[in-house]
Amino acid sequence: MTSGRPAALIVEHQPFIGLVASDILRESGFETFHAYDASDAAAMLDEHPEIEVVVTDAQLPGDVTGLELCRRVSRERPNVRLVVTSTGQELSEVPTGARVLRKPYASGELRTVVAAQSLLAEA
Repeated sequence: MTSGRPAALIVEHQPFIGLVASDILRESGFETFHAYDASDAAAMLDEHPEIEVVVTDAQLPGDVTGLELCRRVSRERPNVRLVVTSTGQELSEVPTGARVLRKPYASGELRTVVAAQSLLAEA
């Protein structure tokens, strides 16, 4: 069941960072869901078709990275907007349309990137 607000999935294995990102997006009007790895994220995406933004860490525990997750989401749900967070390592093969946000990021930076993704999706 959804709240009627836009929905975002935060995929972050560091609980504190995930909670902060969720708080930022909730304050921006999003309903938020949280996953710790790509497997959890895939299950959440299957369970919640209303998710329209995925914010994922590039490095996730397990066999699937955040970039691989983004490529999968981009293929299977092309209307979902993607934001990849990274601690500064070079990211190769970021899916077309995905935005990269360097950690640590300020709350305003996350809001701006997600808002920019919203504007791109509406264009």
